[in-house]
Amino acid sequence: MIIIIIYMVISFFLDSIISNYIGFELINISYLKTIYSLVALVISYNYFDNHKKYLYITIVLGILFDIVYTNTFMLNVFIFLIIYLLLSRLDYLIPNNIFTINIKSLLCIYTYHIITYIILLISHYNDYNIKILFNILLKSSIMTIIYTIISYLLLNKIYSKFYNKKIK
Repeated sequence: MIIIIIYMVISFFLDSIISNYIGFELINISYLKTIYSLVALVISYNYFDNHKKYLYITIVLGILFDIVYTNTFMLNVFIFLIIYLLLSRLDYLIPNNIFTINIKSLLCIYTYHIITYIILLISHYNDYNIKILFNILLKSSIMTIIYTIISYLLLNKIYSKFYNKKIK
């Protein structure tokens, strides 16, 4: 379990590093932008036998993401719980390999951005064009796939070499 926690902490800080050094502009979005913490949740789902622990980690990560990055109250916890439900359903439908874990990661990233976009539209917080949403989805897909592949291969190698079991 310590490996998964370290991996999630690194992903959480990677969100911070990328957002500090590569600014986020809606018109000119970088290809290095994705939500690394969310990809870490997708990758680590398969290593948990006890889904209650995974749910606690999801809630804590959502709270930290709310506090540190978005400054919203419980919005990301809500979205992360929806993604947890999506992952639990997808786990029964799709087997786990490098191709399908990329599909799961992309679905979760798309879900996050689409729900956030809908909430921003409903609350009239800012007027975003649908083109901007598609631009965010397109450009975040590239780094999501790259980070998912690297993470999946690295964690799979570590767990197969040292642990060879799931977290209970």
